Amino acid sequence: MIKKFFIFLILLLVSLGAFFFNEYSNKRTVITPYPYYFNGINDSKATKELALAENAKILIMGDMMGEALSKYTPDIMDDLAKNYKYPPTIYNWSKAHEGLHRTLNKLKSLKKIPTIIIYHGASSELYEQTFAVTDKDSIFKNFSLFDDEKLISLIITFPWLSKIFYKKMDYFEIGAIKEYKNVLPGNLKLDEKEISFKIFDYELKELIEFAHDHKSHLILLTTPLNLELRPKEICSNTTSKDIVDLQNEIEELLKIGNYKQAYPKALALSEATVSNALSFYLLGKAAMGLGNLAEARSSLAKSSVFDCSNWRGNAVLNAIIKKNALKYQLPLIDFDMDLSSALSKDGLFIDEIFPQSMFYQTMISELKNNLKKILSIN
Repeated sequence: MIKKFFIFLILLLVSLGAFFFNEYSNKRTVITPYPYYFNGINDSKATKELALAENAKILIMGDMMGEALSKYTPDIMDDLAKNYKYPPTIYNWSKAHEGLHRTLNKLKSLKKIPTIIIYHGASSELYEQTFAVTDKDSIFKNFSLFDDEKLISLIITFPWLSKIFYKKMDYFEIGAIKEYKNVLPGNLKLDEKEISFKIFDYELKELIEFAHDHKSHLILLTTPLNLELRPKEICSNTTSKDIVDLQNEIEELLKIGNYKQAYPKALALSEATVSNALSFYLLGKAAMGLGNLAEARSSLAKSSVFDCSNWRGNAVLNAIIKKNALKYQLPLIDFDMDLSSALSKDGLFIDEIFPQSMFYQTMISELKNNLKKILSIN
C-alpha cells in the first residue's frame, strides 16, 4: 500500500512538473505584456529610412494619417526657415496600415532620437492581427499585473519572473504587414475592439514615456472622423429581423425629412440595441436634422466605435489620445474636434477618410505654432 502511494506521489509530481515546465517554456520573457513580438527582420530600404529618421530634427510618425502630412511638410519647412539660420530637417516616417505597435518598434530601432516627434495615426490598429481574441482574459489580467508597481518592479529587476506571473497567451510574430481577414462572429469582433483599445492605451503610454526618457518632445494629433458615413458592417449579434425592419422604417422617415417622427423611434431603438452601429447612426442623423448637433456628434461617434468593419479610427481611440495628452501635459492638436464642430456643413471631407485642405491648413498652422514654441527652447 505504501509502495503504491509513493508511486502515485512520484507520478503526480512528475505530471505537475511537466505541466509547469510546459507552461513556463511556452511563455516569453517580457516586461510589458504585449501579445506580439517582432522578428527583427530589416531590409536595405529600412536601413536608409533609419538614417533619415535619425538625422531629422522633426520626425512625423503614424499610419496613413501621418503619411498624408507629407504634402504639407514643404510649407512647414519654408515657414520655419524664416526664423532659423539652419532650418530643422523634417522626415515623415509614417506608413499606411502601420499600427502604433509598429511605430514604437521603429522608434526603438533608432540610435539617435529626434528632438520632436509628431504622432498622427490610430486609423489602422486592427489592420493586422496582433493578438487572439480568445486571450482576452489573459491580456486584461496581465495588464492589471503590469500596473502593480511592486510586481512590475520585481519583473524589471528579474525579467524571468514574467514567465511566472503573467498569464499564458498566444504570441503573434510581427513581420511584413499582412492584412487581417476578420471572420469572427459579431460578439467576438466587439471583444476584439475592446482588447485593441486596451493595448493601444498601453502602447501610447509607452510612446510618451519613450519620448520623455530620450528628452524628445511629443506632439499628438487626434484622427478626424467622417461622422456622416454610414457604418460599413453591423455586428451580427446586435441585430435581428425586427431591428432591421424598424431601422428601415426610420431611414424612410429620414429620407423624406420627417425628423420629428424619426427621432423618438431612433432614440428608443438605440437604447434597446446598445451595440448596434446603425441604430446610433440613425439617431445621429435624426438629431442632426432637428439641429441638435451635440447629440448628433455623440451618437455618430458611437456609431464609429461599434462599426464592426475596422477600416478607420474611432472615437474611443481619439479619447485615449486626449486622455493621455492631458494626463502627461503634452501638446495636443484635436484635429477631430475641428471637423466634428463643423458637423452638418457641406464638403468637410474629400473622401471617406481625409478632410478638405482648408481644415488641414488650419491644423498645420496650429502645428507650426507648437513647433516654434518647442524649437525656441531647444
